[in-house]
Amino acid sequence: MFRLAYDAATKFKYITQTLAKISDEATLVVGADEMLIWQMSPDKTTLAVLKAPSISFGEFSVEEESRFIVRTDELNKVVRRATRNDTIIFERDPNEPALAVTLKDRKTGLTRRFTVPILDLEPPEIREPTFEGTTRFSLDASVFKVIIQDVKVVSDAVTFESKEEGVLLVKASEEEKEYVWEMKPNAPLLDIDVAEPSTASYGRSPLEAATKPTGAADIVRAEYATDYPLKLEFTFPNGERMYIYIAPLTL
Repeated sequence: MFRLAYDAATKFKYITQTLAKISDEATLVVGADEMLIWQMSPDKTTLAVLKAPSISFGEFSVEEESRFIVRTDELNKVVRRATRNDTIIFERDPNEPALAVTLKDRKTGLTRRFTVPILDLEPPEIREPTFEGTTRFSLDASVFKVIIQDVKVVSDAVTFESKEEGVLLVKASEEEKEYVWEMKPNAPLLDIDVAEPSTASYGRSPLEAATKPTGAADIVRAEYATDYPLKLEFTFPNGERMYIYIAPLTL
């Protein structure tokens, strides 16, 4: 049984939008000091992990660990109803077959209660990938969103190519169309570390889903290696972190 109260309702919308974009289902784990959400896309190309420590919540009361699968599309529909004055309250009673989500107006005290069906109480565990990228860089979230919007004009895939001198080329091409953005520190990268020149291509569709957290996160941190997954990290104002892993394309 647990009760979690999250005050930044409008920020949480970006989290549920991301989850709903990747897959209809996700595993939610509420432990003694953290809420975790794990999710794999149906085609196994994208893994999303949300880690929200207890300090992210105005109230964090947990009697025992809960682990279950919830429909992200249904959860997103509920969270989208929240206003900027609302606190989102998540509650789980082990005797009930649903997750209760209450939207409470902090000014008026009025509450609206919804239930989201629980699909499975014994979900399989998903392991987070462990690898060290040979290229790491960070940039403003708004710039990351521009990259994906630019690529959408040209192709369904984007290639990241790093150089020893600390240059990152973002490229896309299809038939007679081509796109190249040469990125350097402060133009517009915030930083870049190239341990080894790296080249890898990724699908535009999962990257589009990964632009959803930019509504709440200011900076995107990324790392990858040649023909390895791309790891994206988003940090939210209350200390939550979302990691999105995207499998490389074989071109």
